[in-house]
Amino acid sequence: MFELRRLRRETSGSLRKNEPVAQILVIEDEVLLAKSLCRSIASRGHDCVTAATAEEGLAMLEHSPTDIVLLDLQLPGMSGLEAIKLIRRLDPNISVIIATAHATMATAVEAMRSGACDLLRKPLDTEEVLLALERATNDARLRQTISYYHNVEEEKLDADRLVYRSPRMQAVRDLAEKVVQLELPSASSYPPVLILGETGSGKDLIARILHYRGALSQQPFVEVNCSTLPKGLEEAELFGYEKGAFTGAERSKRGLFEAASGGTLFLNEIGDLTRDAQVKLLQVIEQKCMRRVGGLKDLAVNARIIGATNRDLKNSDSFREDLYYRLNNIVIEVPPLRERREDILEMAQLFLATFGAKYGRTKSLSEDARQAILEYAWPGNVRELRQLMERVTFLDADPVVTATGLHLPSRSESGPSPKAAPRPPVDFPEAGVNLEDLERDLIIQALKASGGNVSMAARKLNLGREALRYRIQKYQIHLTIEIHG
Repeated sequence: MFELRRLRRETSGSLRKNEPVAQILVIEDEVLLAKSLCRSIASRGHDCVTAATAEEGLAMLEHSPTDIVLLDLQLPGMSGLEAIKLIRRLDPNISVIIATAHATMATAVEAMRSGACDLLRKPLDTEEVLLALERATNDARLRQTISYYHNVEEEKLDADRLVYRSPRMQAVRDLAEKVVQLELPSASSYPPVLILGETGSGKDLIARILHYRGALSQQPFVEVNCSTLPKGLEEAELFGYEKGAFTGAERSKRGLFEAASGGTLFLNEIGDLTRDAQVKLLQVIEQKCMRRVGGLKDLAVNARIIGATNRDLKNSDSFREDLYYRLNNIVIEVPPLRERREDILEMAQLFLATFGAKYGRTKSLSEDARQAILEYAWPGNVRELRQLMERVTFLDADPVVTATGLHLPSRSESGPSPKAAPRPPVDFPEAGVNLEDLERDLIIQALKASGGNVSMAARKLNLGREALRYRIQKYQIHLTIEIHG
């Protein structure tokens, strides 16, 4: 039976301020050295145990949670290199630091390939050991933090999961699935994705699904709202800057593209980017490199780009046409809530259940509430529905939510229900009508009523923006001549 030798700190005074406490295992066959190391480690506030062989250490790891293993390579029985592989197989989150008196370049390379995070030469210097442990501890805490936020994002996806009873959302789901299934050699190999839709329709949820359900899920997901970037500093925020590049640049700083390396950069409201930033973004997409503000050398970019906007980029005077066509590789158009009415009640009940769990209140919708929700126009889309369900959950103590409790505007205030939309009269001549001519005339009328605004005309026709653009091209409708002429 192996003796467990645990040394704990006697007082909290020996713990450095804000230093994280770690569980550390020292596997070392020199007993006096192991005890000495453990005392020094414990004096820094960590918990430390020792083992004289790799077999003993592995048996202890199976029963005790451990953050870091300080491992001698030359051990009786199983070697340190064999032990590293078994430790990593047992728990890949354990950091392994190698200590050896016979280190060669080949040994170091093999140890790192096996999963070691650091290598120390014997005889060991106590301060060097403590510094290595501090680095490993900070790295472990960073991995835990990243894992925590990754799990939080996963929970958000579960809470706001995509509802796709409607045919329009089924098409969105199918296209998103194709993107998710892509597995390419590097993040920069992935084609850009452009997500279109009205404010509040769920574009950010689609972006997160593409990242967290795909091959890049364990890599960074960096979101930036382009409309909130500091004026005049958009390029510096996105691409970074060198020391002295402008007044106040006292040191070099990495940009968001570098922060997203290996993962996804989500450019929300991409239509609000300045023209100068658009030029550099186009360079990143085409050449897979960038230059920091004030920099003299190009840096490789390894990030997948997802953009989202509620604007009509194709017909925008402020958005570069060449950039639009580079982003237009994969387009996902998220329909507004009023065009996916089959999804509304399921989404409302999903949000009620989510907020019911959060606030400890079980809620259900009365029949009149369900009808009111279906008849409302939802100008704020999914975001408005979500906020309403949260509000009635914590403000209304009644377990049954009624139409009165929803406080929705009347039909006259919110606009007519799609079911009540008027249908234009049609005179059927004896020779019949040409359906394509009729559709073309309706599109022209809708565009005239919208002043040539394609997005507004699409809403009037209850069509998606891309679907209307397709018909405009199909019927060769010239906006400047036929709409404004």
